[in-house]
Amino acid sequence: MLENSEIKVFKRIKSFPFEEDDEFAHGLSIILGHPDILASKAEIERDDDITLQAKCFYFSRKENITPPVNVRRYQAWLQAGSVPALQAASLIDQQQIRNVTIAGHANAPLVETEPAYPSSFAHIVELITAGQPIPGIQQIPDTILIGQATPSTRSKRRKPWEQQSDNDAGK
Repeated sequence: MLENSEIKVFKRIKSFPFEEDDEFAHGLSIILGHPDILASKAEIERDDDITLQAKCFYFSRKENITPPVNVRRYQAWLQAGSVPALQAASLIDQQQIRNVTIAGHANAPLVETEPAYPSSFAHIVELITAGQPIPGIQQIPDTILIGQATPSTRSKRRKPWEQQSDNDAGK
């Protein structure tokens, strides 16, 4: 369940003037891939995952909030706006924190579930585990060219103490 203090923090984040904060705008512009141009007001006001994560991170650092603001809970609070939905989001977060299921019955060992990867990453992992080639990756054969080596034409490099001993011998 969300606590009153957490809801107060969420309200403070929502009312924080991010669009007037040049430090935040610069940080967001770096995240969005254009570090030379400050983030626009439209980019700062977006409610996508990246912007919300940046807002929660920045606000947590600026206000010294420990532990940092939970982005998922804040996102659920923004979307729902009602206490029952927030309680459901809280239960989902608790389940994700555990990330463990019981296989079989109560005495069975705990088994971790596989983490959820983005679909493109999951596809690449699937290709690797199946031993299939990955599109866009050049295949380099693991061979050594035997019989094509040439002997070195340069003299062996001398060590510093060997060079100094030759100079001392000439004196």
